Amino acid sequence: MHDYSELEEFLNAQGIRFDSDVTLKEYTTFRLGGAAKVFVQPRHADELALLQAWLAGHALPVFLLGGGSNLLVSDEGFAGVVIHPQFGEEPRILHQSTDRLQVYVPASARAPLAGKKISAKGFAGLEFLTTIPGHFGGSVIQNAGCYGHELKDSLVNVELAHQGNAQTLPNIACDFRYRDSLFKRDSSYWIAGATLELPKGDAGAIEARIAEYKARRIASQPKNRRSAGSIFKNPPADISDKKAWQLIEAANLRGVKEGGAEISAEHCNFIVNNGHATAADVYKLIRLAEQRVFEATGVRLEREVVLVGNFAEL
Repeated sequence: MHDYSELEEFLNAQGIRFDSDVTLKEYTTFRLGGAAKVFVQPRHADELALLQAWLAGHALPVFLLGGGSNLLVSDEGFAGVVIHPQFGEEPRILHQSTDRLQVYVPASARAPLAGKKISAKGFAGLEFLTTIPGHFGGSVIQNAGCYGHELKDSLVNVELAHQGNAQTLPNIACDFRYRDSLFKRDSSYWIAGATLELPKGDAGAIEARIAEYKARRIASQPKNRRSAGSIFKNPPADISDKKAWQLIEAANLRGVKEGGAEISAEHCNFIVNNGHATAADVYKLIRLAEQRVFEATGVRLEREVVLVGNFAEL
């Protein structure tokens, strides 16, 4: 059992906002999960770095929470410190010319809204982001992408806290890969925001792509039920020529239910909350898909969803 009194004294002394025993399900797209022992909301990158420096000297469990997509929090919650940055929503223009835009987007901005605002200025490359759930910081960590585009293609640098210091890393140092990055593999990097550079585009073509991507997403993904987005990454081409949903379908798992959770009949790389699911229900379906797909094809599915809390005994 950890003692959080010193942390609370530190947060009060620094004027950093926090609460205790905050239920996390309202902060996740699954609408599942128990409470965090301490829930901290830093308001800018310096507070984030200050908090990181203090926590480095104290053996407390820590998790950085963005928009709560691609995330499954256990029913027991997280027995530690959850950090939920509140850096604002608005993209900030750094430089704009007739043919190029540089813009800074805070980690706490909602990714689809940021994509819409920037695209509306007539600059191309973020149309896909209008379909990505969650916060922008999570999009950076995941190297979010779809329809042939990835965030790394437009990213100049990332502002972050590391080892208690505010730093800026250029794109090349972030080691972006398919749905992956340095930040996903090393949780000691805490994202504050990122600078993007985009070329001027045709406004009509940008609007048309946004409408097309929205229509494609609506047509292919579960409607009116809570999910965390894709549960598994698509396998590399040298492992399988099939996508994750095709492997799950081939294992006859489309529409399979566990308690209040279901492998979606609309898109079987989604697991949906039918309104009364538990995190344990979802986890059991994740494990079932992994097991059945491996038995049927020899392919080991790699999770895109991140598990937070204790699932070891399920």
